[in-house]
Amino acid sequence: MYRRRFIVLLALVVLCLTACSQKKSETSEKVSVRQANVLLITLDTTRPDYLSCYGSKAAQTPNLDGLAARGARFTQAVVQVPLTLPSHACILTGTYPQTNGIRDNGGFQLDPNVATIADLVGKHGFETAAFVGAAILNRRYGLNRGFGTYADDMHETKRVEKLPGIMAEIPAEEVSGRALDWLEAAENKGIGQAGQKPFFLWLHYYDPHFPYDPPEPFRTRFRSNPYAGELAYTDAQIGRVLEWLRAKKIEDQTLIMVIGDHGESLGEHGEYTHGVFLYDSTVRVPLIIAGPGIPKGHKVDQQVRSIDLVPTVLDFLSISDHSRSQGESLLPLFTSGHSVRTTYSYMETLYPRTSMAWSELRGVRAGDWKLIVAPKSELYQLASDPQEGRNVIDQHAAETDRLKKRVWEVAGDPKQIRPLQSSPMDDQTRKELESLGYVNVSRKQEIRLDMSGPDPKDRVAVLQIMEKTAEMINTDQYAAAVPLLRPLLVSDPQNPMVYTRLGLCYERLGQYAKAIDVRHAAIEKGADNSETHAELGELYVRVGRLDEAVAAMNRAAQMNPANLQNLTNLATAYLQLGRQADAERHIHGILAQNSKSAEGHNLLGLLEVSRGRGEQARANFEMAIQNDPNLAEAYLNLGLLAENTGNPGKAASCYEQFLQKASPDKHREVIPKVREALAELRR
Repeated sequence: MYRRRFIVLLALVVLCLTACSQKKSETSEKVSVRQANVLLITLDTTRPDYLSCYGSKAAQTPNLDGLAARGARFTQAVVQVPLTLPSHACILTGTYPQTNGIRDNGGFQLDPNVATIADLVGKHGFETAAFVGAAILNRRYGLNRGFGTYADDMHETKRVEKLPGIMAEIPAEEVSGRALDWLEAAENKGIGQAGQKPFFLWLHYYDPHFPYDPPEPFRTRFRSNPYAGELAYTDAQIGRVLEWLRAKKIEDQTLIMVIGDHGESLGEHGEYTHGVFLYDSTVRVPLIIAGPGIPKGHKVDQQVRSIDLVPTVLDFLSISDHSRSQGESLLPLFTSGHSVRTTYSYMETLYPRTSMAWSELRGVRAGDWKLIVAPKSELYQLASDPQEGRNVIDQHAAETDRLKKRVWEVAGDPKQIRPLQSSPMDDQTRKELESLGYVNVSRKQEIRLDMSGPDPKDRVAVLQIMEKTAEMINTDQYAAAVPLLRPLLVSDPQNPMVYTRLGLCYERLGQYAKAIDVRHAAIEKGADNSETHAELGELYVRVGRLDEAVAAMNRAAQMNPANLQNLTNLATAYLQLGRQADAERHIHGILAQNSKSAEGHNLLGLLEVSRGRGEQARANFEMAIQNDPNLAEAYLNLGLLAENTGNPGKAASCYEQFLQKASPDKHREVIPKVREALAELRR
């Protein structure tokens, strides 16, 4: 029974798996640290003009309004990158992307020599915890550094991922619920109370991110403006946490900071979401600070930056360990009436380059001026043109030159093209991977930042089609998206996202031959990268061409052995081919990079099954579940093993767990077979 089901289900496993400090100061000097709590709240994809306290009539945000009334509201707060992961890296480290190493969503990790705010306060006795709302802030990128608790599991997802780039997330209700559970447990230990160990708590709410789909009653109340509904819902959930602080009488001894990680274009400048452009619709964000010593109802019109939050927290706590921060404390704005010294803010987005082969953009915002450095650069006078509709670069050559110097002070000499290296790894991991046969581990995954691609402004028509098809794919309209995407193969033939999206549509329509052809065309047009070869390998598996699948996935592994999903698929394909030694090599490649990889232990369990080592297989399946209690495949395999070894009760329990945790999209081909097996056991 087990052997038969194992063979059938193993052939489907690969499809299930492919769903969609700065160095710390060594000083021993004792400092008197202020005993106050810190609550940092980051709002994903939030424009200030959609909060009531910033004058919005569209949204209803009474809790954030109340926080602004008892603290300070900043009208000109700007972020360094209009993307979730790199923006949070700047917020949490007080450094620009060039320093912290995270330049884009995915593919980059926090530089090991850069400290987070949790690092810095943790060594002064603070209890630290973070509760994040989306997979893009997964610990693999390094932002968990210094946090005693880092809750990033997304098993209770708000929506099933349908489109690459739409991240698995948990709703604001769950983020606040997890945080309140932690606060209750902390209170029982005396943490956070007056005279006791203080806490630093970071909460991230992802709900305002596209696609906009607030729960009831917000869905009905904001039917004509679901983005505003997401913000109203998020505000209500933030209110639960603020109310807990009030009820416990510790609100007045807690510094509370709320900042958006970036905005949302909502159609301005031809962009509906964010990431491509550097206009204020996506880089200007709300910032509210309240707590001891912060004047009530204060409005700050001076420009401040996301990198200023870390030095502000450290200054508030009387911690001097922030000499290498690139931001500066905002407290003098309240305590002495002084202005911040730095009047300019650098910003960048590499997303057009990394995702669409267009030019990257850099910029600087200084006083009333805003410069965007692009193939066709732009200069705006924000006081008279806040919508950035009149490019005055031809009339202000001296101002343009002055601001460009500011850009290159941060970005580096524009004459020296520095290839970026994504997915860095430590020397030990690199050596282990090289010993396993990954010969190109030391080769940089190069991203050339030379502004050689098309100016994103000249690709607005393409961008709008990409955003429209994103919404269509998210609502399963694959057939309707295809005729919109196909012309882009001619009008924007070097854009890898076009091929990825078109190939995805064909794949979801079951037209695998066309999907394979699209991936080959992408490689011919220059997308000869690990991601394209990995996707090609997955498609070959779907059509049963396993030899071609392993060839493509091997190519991807040699180009980027840090792509653990590809190694997982490759090892699984080798198991299907009966090539145990090859499978084992890639399984060890996974575990060399992440010894707690649940997928790695699950695969090791399958390998042990194929070798007839049931006890070792069971241990690995259980280790996989321990490391990720929501890995559905591990429950399935443990159940199959239990059934095969004469333990039908255990098998039935594992099958039930699998069915509870399985994704309807991801596991659609396996679920009916498991239900059938469970029914047999219950007869």
